Amino acid sequence: MKKTIAIFALLVLMLPVQGFAQMTDTPSSSKVKLTGGTFSYTDDEGYTVVLGEVENTMTFPVTNVKIWVGFYGDESSKNPLETSTGTTLLTVVQPHAKSPFMIKSKTPDPEITQVSANLLGFNSASPKQQLLEVIPSALSISDVASLDGTITNKGQQSSVNTQVHLVSYDAFSPPRVVGIQTVLINELKPNTTYDFGFEGKVDPRAVSFKVIAESDNYQSKLTPVTDVSVDVMTRLITINDIQVLDESGEHLSKIRVGTPVDITSTLSIQDVSGGGQQYVYYAQVKQFGERGTVEFLGIAEGTFDSAQPQTAHVTWVPENEGGFFIETFVWDQNGVALASQSNTVSVILVTP
Repeated sequence: MKKTIAIFALLVLMLPVQGFAQMTDTPSSSKVKLTGGTFSYTDDEGYTVVLGEVENTMTFPVTNVKIWVGFYGDESSKNPLETSTGTTLLTVVQPHAKSPFMIKSKTPDPEITQVSANLLGFNSASPKQQLLEVIPSALSISDVASLDGTITNKGQQSSVNTQVHLVSYDAFSPPRVVGIQTVLINELKPNTTYDFGFEGKVDPRAVSFKVIAESDNYQSKLTPVTDVSVDVMTRLITINDIQVLDESGEHLSKIRVGTPVDITSTLSIQDVSGGGQQYVYYAQVKQFGERGTVEFLGIAEGTFDSAQPQTAHVTWVPENEGGFFIETFVWDQNGVALASQSNTVSVILVTP
């Protein structure tokens, strides 16, 4: 076997220096569409990097998928500071499949605070045989992350300019792409197995990982990394509960559309001996169903100056009726998870 190791590029893997809000992406009636929302950060050179995913829901493959990204100064801006156009990570997006994309701003503009993405178009493609087989081993995450695996060319021709991609996703639903790492193997001979490896830091928001490979003539299937081991300090903060309260503090399980409610959680911290600990509390409301559409995402910031428990809360005004459930997360200002996702899920019914 031959082995190729990629050191994760700082362009993708550095912690975000600046967070970005996502302006409303233009809805698409096309059967090739953006899915899962975009994730943006500033790289170490000051450029804005936008990550996302495209889904092909048609019965034939597509190529030349063009994505437009606008970079804005604030929500009130009608005209972007600049725009960039890019394409998907995979040259060919198979039927009923997805491909990530990564698009970077043309300049390192510190005024960029908002991004918006839109699908411009695509072409039908000739089928690309999925004759590459990737088998990832265990992903180990400590101070750095490492993943080894094998790739086998099961085709009758050499696989030329083969790229193996490790894609990481966050905990939201649908998940966002928060990292892409790539290793290049120039040639894979027919019926030959090669080793590959990744080593470096991963974005702290990442909770799931997948591997996919593509060459000039072949592809692999998108393969989940099912064995992930984390050897890091126990999470600093604990989320103890989730409650939905009315204005008088009464617990609710059913509310009406348009009625404001508070989503609250009691937070406790293990240790603040090194000084105060700032945190960002996220409450995500999702609709029951196969798609699990996100109805609301509330954010509240706070600081632990002592070990005394705190109550974090956000206000939600339901806009749609139906059954919903609530998940909560706690991160620091740089997006590093300070708490494991709450094991408690609050269920609530919204009526007309």
